[in-house]
Amino acid sequence: MGRVTIMDVARAAGVSKGAASHALNDMPGVSAETRARVKAAAQELHWSPNSTARALSGAKAGAIGWAIVRTSKSPSIDPYFMELFAGIELELAGTDLALVVKLVADRAEEEALYRRWAAERRVDGVLTMDIDLDEQRFDLLSGLGLPFAAFRSYAGSRPPEDGFASVWSDESAPVAAVLDPAFARGHRRIAWVSGDARMLSIGLRTEAAESWARERGAAVETTFTDFSREAGSEAVRRILRSPEPPTCVVFDNDLMALAGLGAIRELGLEVPRDVSVLSWIDSALCEVSRPEIAALRHPTTEFGRLLTRRLLGVLESGERGDLILPPLQFVDRGSLGDVPQSLD
Repeated sequence: MGRVTIMDVARAAGVSKGAASHALNDMPGVSAETRARVKAAAQELHWSPNSTARALSGAKAGAIGWAIVRTSKSPSIDPYFMELFAGIELELAGTDLALVVKLVADRAEEEALYRRWAAERRVDGVLTMDIDLDEQRFDLLSGLGLPFAAFRSYAGSRPPEDGFASVWSDESAPVAAVLDPAFARGHRRIAWVSGDARMLSIGLRTEAAESWARERGAAVETTFTDFSREAGSEAVRRILRSPEPPTCVVFDNDLMALAGLGAIRELGLEVPRDVSVLSWIDSALCEVSRPEIAALRHPTTEFGRLLTRRLLGVLESGERGDLILPPLQFVDRGSLGDVPQSLD
């Protein structure tokens, strides 16, 4: 059997094509009984709407899209991802919009997805994150006529003004918020196990850490990874076996920090007696760890809500103003100790 059409559904339900269309699109003009009968027939026949027809009609999709590039760090177990997802859904709860989430392999697949979404009008707008140093998606989405809001990073007094609806996060002040407590405890050799060097946030964070180190006469060495637990463990093993190992290690997320603790113990070292551990991202994992991991607190659920709110503003009124997030707070916990006495 070929593709099931709306005419097939109409015949199965014993109604006209027009009545079936009204029922399936929740339009007035048909009784509740007829609507239920048509939808039951559509489900039984496994009917799905024709995306081309929907595109030509100019109808709203009733959904926003979020494309996530897959990494070895599975989003299904990442607390940051789940909290962000919760914030998006909480903000959408007061609307009739649904969230369409797609995992993609890379930027090329993500851009192809945007082209398909725009051509078929699958979504009314998209949320964009993990901004690249050479970001290309904004121009693509603008050219496709697909509204979007972006979660972006900046360093300095204020972010640039480019007319794109954005929620901005400062990368420079939080770097000092994380490193200053370690410096106050005597740490001068610090390792930073970071993420993907192609990302703007990572680049700005690395520059801020290097600037911080120059100003204070300290050393911060950055190692780039794919954010995975395995990469974090391997990086800290290699770093701590070096001739002059750091006395403090900062991990770019909670999962790497937790895995790093295990790797440090495997080397016969103790946290924080021999080396201190910090995390750029705080979560419940940091609190249940032993010792508890000192970390930078991100109100991630609120981030998701604010980004979604920016996109809704674009969709409802064309509003494209910026929103700058408040400063992040460092939470001092048991994984941060004084520099080892032998190095005082």
